[in-house]
Amino acid sequence: MTWHTFTLDRAARIAREAELLMAFDLCFAAAAGPDDMALLAADEPTGATRYYASPAMATWAGNLLAQEQATPCAAPERTLNPRLLVGHQGCLDWLLEG
Repeated sequence: MTWHTFTLDRAARIAREAELLMAFDLCFAAAAGPDDMALLAADEPTGATRYYASPAMATWAGNLLAQEQATPCAAPERTLNPRLLVGHQGCLDWLLEG
């Protein structure tokens, strides 16, 4: 299964992140909060934020990811210090094991 990523520049993040998080959180709730479903984020040096949707999130939030023009990617590297935005606390360890 494939992760997906999209980026919002600083202005777009400020304007839209709360709305996006609510939409992804609704997908998480609709799926009954599976352990492997998460939305992560990592800040870039330019001030932009890159978002990473786990494969399970992509299954339930495909329309949102298409709207954001998300592209397939590998799981984020731990060196990026991704933070959990939507999902179960503590899931980062095993989601990023591979």
